[in-house]
Amino acid sequence: MPHDFMGWLWRRRGALRDIVLYILAFKGELTGAQIIDEIERWSFGFWRPSPGSIYPLLDDLEKEGLIKISRIDGVKKYYSLTEEGKRALGLMGGINPPPPPPSPFNVDEFISAARYIIDNWDKIPVEDRERIKKILNDLNKVIS
Repeated sequence: MPHDFMGWLWRRRGALRDIVLYILAFKGELTGAQIIDEIERWSFGFWRPSPGSIYPLLDDLEKEGLIKISRIDGVKKYYSLTEEGKRALGLMGGINPPPPPPSPFNVDEFISAARYIIDNWDKIPVEDRERIKKILNDLNKVIS
């Protein structure tokens, strides 16, 4: 059975910490806002951590020597992994975690979203219902 990327991270202690390190390992230098966006993308929109969780964590990871500020552009700080951060994540001299998904698509997540829509159809705003109907029509054309 292949490794599930998000499942692998969630089974580890300190999930947000590991997720941030992992994203920096695979995406390179990012700002705190970009890290938040990546977490939201990798979780298929189901989780968007708050700045109040990310920025104190980035400060802690920097103090621990796991990440560094690699450059400053105006007021934006760009973070990247240090060699110690790579070792802590297991990317050097050990078993590497599975690679991130090649695309932000997962059939199980799609099915879960569809079930959520079915259960909450009456609560969904009319304009969103129309958008859902349009994408379902497009999908139906492709699969027919």
